[in-house]
Amino acid sequence: MSQITDTESKKTPVASPEVDTNLLTHDNKVFIRWLEISEANTMLRFQRDLEVMRNHSAKVVQLAQRIEQAVTPNEKDVLTKARDTELQNYRKNDAEFELVYKTKTDDWILRPHFLQNTKIRLLSPISDDIIDKLRKGPDFKESDIVARGNQKLILLSTVEGDQIPLLERNLRIVQAQQTSLIQLRAAEQTAADADAKKRVVDEIEKVTKSLQTNAELMLKTYGIFTNDIVVENLGGILWVALLEEELKRYVEKRESSKGTKPAAAAAPAAIAPKFETVKTEAPKPKKA
Repeated sequence: MSQITDTESKKTPVASPEVDTNLLTHDNKVFIRWLEISEANTMLRFQRDLEVMRNHSAKVVQLAQRIEQAVTPNEKDVLTKARDTELQNYRKNDAEFELVYKTKTDDWILRPHFLQNTKIRLLSPISDDIIDKLRKGPDFKESDIVARGNQKLILLSTVEGDQIPLLERNLRIVQAQQTSLIQLRAAEQTAADADAKKRVVDEIEKVTKSLQTNAELMLKTYGIFTNDIVVENLGGILWVALLEEELKRYVEKRESSKGTKPAAAAAPAAIAPKFETVKTEAPKPKKA
């Protein structure tokens, strides 16, 4: 068994010149910054609302596919009524979505899109007894204690920007090492002979040492001292894929405006296929 890589410490990001931060390449597609959220409660609500709209759109597409596959007129009629009802619910919720977030999901819900976290905070459940002990310390801050229903949590750290993927990678490494130790200890109990057992024991020693080093780094860097962690998203960016002609138009507009102070990028004038047509291909741009 190979030794698992140690976690990485925080690195100071190096700014790249001439980088358009409104565009992002991902999975061989170019995405544009469509919407940015920087308030925790809004972020939480947006995630819930986005999931609702995704479920609506998925049901509409599924029903449309079933309509095309319907064998009898009666079956097709029943499915059409179900689709129309789902469309009505979708439009009602999408109108409310637009009022809150100033964008209609119908413009991009069928495109590739994803939500990138830009700021998170790490918390861990804590008992009243431990809180009382911490209050006696000089570094205690009452604001670090967060109530979630009947549960209390303590703030471990806040992580932003490029440090978030690094944190996620480090957490995966530590979790992998913990899983590896469980498997190795089980293998130690079933080793066929003394030599096999010694190889397993040596590997346990290596992984344990690496895990201890990584655990100390996680404590020092992120304040993490337990596996019981709650991650809260405080802000994020919605990225939406661009069509080739949209990207070309965006770049041409950007190049023509060089020499002037760049304004915040707005979403391109594009419209997704309406659900009446129920197509899964990328949306067509609006005519200028």
